[in-house]
Amino acid sequence: MVAATARRQPPSGLQPFDPYRHLSAVVPLISQAFADELGPGSRAVLRRMQCMARWGGLNQWLWAAEAEAGEAPGFVWVEEGRVVGNASVRRASAPGGWLIGNVVVHPEWRGRSIGRALVEAAVEAARERGAAWVGLEVRQDNAIAAGMYERMGFVAVGTTVEMDRPAGERWSPPPDLPSLPLRRAGEADQETLYHLAVTGLSLLHREVLEVRPQAYRAGWLARIGGWLEGVSQDWWLTEEEGRVVGAFRLSSAWLERWHQVELLVAKDGPGPQLARAALVALSRRRPWEATVTLPGPRQALEPVFAEAGFRRMRCLVQMRLDLRSRRTNE
Repeated sequence: MVAATARRQPPSGLQPFDPYRHLSAVVPLISQAFADELGPGSRAVLRRMQCMARWGGLNQWLWAAEAEAGEAPGFVWVEEGRVVGNASVRRASAPGGWLIGNVVVHPEWRGRSIGRALVEAAVEAARERGAAWVGLEVRQDNAIAAGMYERMGFVAVGTTVEMDRPAGERWSPPPDLPSLPLRRAGEADQETLYHLAVTGLSLLHREVLEVRPQAYRAGWLARIGGWLEGVSQDWWLTEEEGRVVGAFRLSSAWLERWHQVELLVAKDGPGPQLARAALVALSRRRPWEATVTLPGPRQALEPVFAEAGFRRMRCLVQMRLDLRSRRTNE
């Protein structure tokens, strides 16, 4: 009888993530841990995961197909048949890189080294697939998690501030229009936009952030592509003596009803004036929720957005583990 009961006992400990078995348990775990600190874009991804978990069947098969196509293994921690921890890992856009995300342990099971075991498994999975480095992000105020990653060999390579302005808030007082010459960006400006995007960011930092040239498309083809995805977007540039010294993009997602601001500034560019110009343009759009992300030196513009009603959601530290040096040391 005892032997039969032991055989029926669900397996516990570390297990590879299986969308058919684990997705319905992982989604509420992630939601509980991160829902209060996510912007509208991340919340839309979470809702998609919730739909997949709720509907099952075809959606879970699609999830599994996406994971297999992207070589995205993940891991869960199970106790008495209950999923209490999760860590995802996927290939990064930069050569040789892998990114770990959604590291979460249920509050009742924290302090038992489960998080470390999940991350170690994710690192090993990336190593087995030939990874040269692994990156992740952690909240700046999460000293426990940051300390764990440091002990594992991860090194901070930069920080990013994420800000949010609630829907429905009035612009009071209305922002004044700065005397800043602006022109709409065209297809010929794409290389310039990418150059501005990486200004002030180290190579290691932008690889973890996945700053990619294709994210800085401009011109009518880019606008049509955005429209087909339910997003209206436009880049605006400012120049000094024939040189582009700054740019901003406003993106509005119709279905999710939110705006996103992206700001790019040269080292000697008019950062505060450009930020105010972007806010003027934003104030003329529908009063939806709005977000802005400020990596690296662009964090200096946080007070300008704070004055306009944006609040800091979180500051993330981008960290990186170099597996090549570890192989050499081993």
